[in-house]
Amino acid sequence: MRKKTEEKRQAIIDTALEVFLELGYEQASMAEIAARVGGSKATLYGYFESKEEMFIEVMLGSAADEIKIAIALLDVSKPIRETLMNLGKQYLTALLKPQLLAMRRLAMHEAGRSSIGVQFYERGPKHGWSLVTEFLQQAIRLGHLRKCNATVAAAHLRALYEAELLEPSSLGVSVDTSPRNVAKVVARAVDAFMAAYGNGDAEG
Repeated sequence: MRKKTEEKRQAIIDTALEVFLELGYEQASMAEIAARVGGSKATLYGYFESKEEMFIEVMLGSAADEIKIAIALLDVSKPIRETLMNLGKQYLTALLKPQLLAMRRLAMHEAGRSSIGVQFYERGPKHGWSLVTEFLQQAIRLGHLRKCNATVAAAHLRALYEAELLEPSSLGVSVDTSPRNVAKVVARAVDAFMAAYGNGDAEG
């Protein structure tokens, strides 16, 4: 029974994603999602307390697998530059996927209208980047990076990864998101980060 419940929940999330992307958050309704899933609104409310909660779960689910892969790349036993390159390529490639860009636009649109933006940030990006911060703290203790505020360093790293491609992509501007160009963008970001936070020969 538990397996069926989990499968049903995932089916609802998958369908809700389609509806949100097609209609937008405001126009998407629980009735429409229920009709496409093949159930009733009561069934949906058995899994999610509100459309807002469902939307947040859809956003988190869209990025969950990508985030897990990125976080798994954080390994202090490897050269810091190599790790930051691998992390950046995985992170930026995921962020630039059309589905994630679309969900990001919807989240930004709703952020000023409700608590959706805050809830998503707390449960998604904030959590993921707190793990990156912990990795940087370890790197600092091991002497791979100079002594600094790891939280600030993580914020700078994130901004550098996103600097060249995220904003234009989010606004619908056509940019080169090929693996080759993403690698070049990430290399420039890591170069800038290491110039600011590297520790000379310990950079690896």
